Amino acid sequence: MSFQRKTTFACILLLLTDFLVYFRTLAPVVQFIDSGELAVVCKTLGIAHPTGYPLYTLLGRLFTLLPIRDIIFRVNLFSLLLVCLANLFLFFIVLKLLENESDVTIWAAFLASLVFSFTPTLWSQATSNEVYGLNVFCYNLIICLLLIWREKLQKGGGSKILYLLIFVYGLCFGNHMMIVLLLPAVLFILLCYKKKSLFDPERLLFYIIFFILGLSLYVYLPIRSAQNPLLNWDSPENWLAFKRHVSGWQYKAWMFSASSEQLFSNLGMFGKLFFHNFPLYLLPFTFLGIWKLAVKDRKLLVFFLIFFFFALIYAVNYSIPDIDAYFLGCFLVNVIFVGNGFFFLFQNLRRAKLHQIISAGIIFLFIFFPLVLLKKNYFEQDKSQSYFACDLNSNILRSTKKDGLLLTQLWGHYAPWLYLRYIEFKRPDLVVLSRDLCVYSWYADYVKRNYPQVYRNSEDLIEPYIEEISRYENSQPYDKDIIRERYLNMLDGYLLRNLNQRRIYENLVGEQDVGYMLAKIPEGLVYALKDTLTYYPYDFPDFRLRGVADKNVYRDERTRLFLLVYPLMIGERIRYLQQFRMADEAQALSEKYAKLLQK
Repeated sequence: MSFQRKTTFACILLLLTDFLVYFRTLAPVVQFIDSGELAVVCKTLGIAHPTGYPLYTLLGRLFTLLPIRDIIFRVNLFSLLLVCLANLFLFFIVLKLLENESDVTIWAAFLASLVFSFTPTLWSQATSNEVYGLNVFCYNLIICLLLIWREKLQKGGGSKILYLLIFVYGLCFGNHMMIVLLLPAVLFILLCYKKKSLFDPERLLFYIIFFILGLSLYVYLPIRSAQNPLLNWDSPENWLAFKRHVSGWQYKAWMFSASSEQLFSNLGMFGKLFFHNFPLYLLPFTFLGIWKLAVKDRKLLVFFLIFFFFALIYAVNYSIPDIDAYFLGCFLVNVIFVGNGFFFLFQNLRRAKLHQIISAGIIFLFIFFPLVLLKKNYFEQDKSQSYFACDLNSNILRSTKKDGLLLTQLWGHYAPWLYLRYIEFKRPDLVVLSRDLCVYSWYADYVKRNYPQVYRNSEDLIEPYIEEISRYENSQPYDKDIIRERYLNMLDGYLLRNLNQRRIYENLVGEQDVGYMLAKIPEGLVYALKDTLTYYPYDFPDFRLRGVADKNVYRDERTRLFLLVYPLMIGERIRYLQQFRMADEAQALSEKYAKLLQK
């Protein structure tokens, strides 16, 4: 069989293996964090949270049109296919680096790609909808094009590939601004091979034109924003709002602001995460791969090291809880080194004075490396039975009565609710407001368009807040104490001004400054706000609790945190009943949810 046919067979086998494993572990419903919001944005062509992600939105929109199952399955499938294709491009990257048409070359690239497939950080991006799977795909596509351009250049061509590379690089900015982390490494290679000709005025002009052409995808944001979509984050239809949105200004408090102590802590976290993805027995192959590249092609070694360190520096200086995906650039570089290390060892085994069958047998045994990772990480990455976010939000909706208003605190509650409300059309009678999104001026427009009566009831409190927070958003002089005071007045207005027209609820855990003048009555998974503290009868709902008592369904730290709301609120209701001497009802509730209360 020819090298090309063997390569084709390996590609098909890699895609099929990845697809079957990922599909078996695919999340069937919305997950915590951004899953619900991004699904709604794709379906309704809205504006996602900063930095906007127009490329993800438009491609995701195409997948929402597929005539299969429901919307969340379609966008989750989108992520799955992106990661499968990213791994396929990784296979070609390793092949290009090895430049050796032999069986061990294919085997080394195949094994390296499978190792990356089953690392938990990448795997998690394939089984629910997030933007990072597309980001890894963009990394690999750009690196692959760069290697093809270098090969063509050495044969006296490559101009068209370079223009395509620059266009694709600009286009990839339309997914996530992290693609900029690849820029110093790309510039290094271009300077190495093009040198002064890179700055030729005529060619430079065309490079800029092709880059801007790819980057022009961002015009989606102001154009679509002007049409007032359902979710219109930051309303980026003018230049200031557009710049604010694509620069991720609201996250600047967490960027490059860590103390030296926090920085070392983040580095330690990276180390733990690195060895969680790549067990210690793979580390020698990283160093072997670095050694091989150092001997064969130092320019490419420096290229990958530049990318690794820029990705690392950025990630450890960004202090957010869900930081794992930001290290994917580092992990990608490492697995490329591992692939080179595999080849270095396999090549030397072939050259050693061993019987051909023995050396082939030893090389084949390396299939256990990705298989061990598959077995080790399968339970943790299997989201096929993870209904926690969907059920929790459904149970919150069950806890509220018709025509209610709920002020919620956690994004992990609110993002899945967006999907349940606007895609599955559940509880259109219920107004749900996010306390954290109320901070931003654009969210007032959302409330005004979707809940006009609620807005009008508090308009005299909302507009003064918007006036003051707009100063902060537009880098004008502002008073943070006035912002805080008007913000709390606005939130209290949402609660108090609608008290006579709607049933008012909140789940602001630990919040003492909002609604403090009202009595908080635990009802289901929320607090009902009342004028007076007395006994109010309430039919406690039957919660849907798929997987909550099943130890065979994995829950990460964030999920475990969210699930604490069950024992917390059931316990609150029991104490409330005991306070008003409703002993029989308290006992019945305690017995019904005894297993939950023990958690």
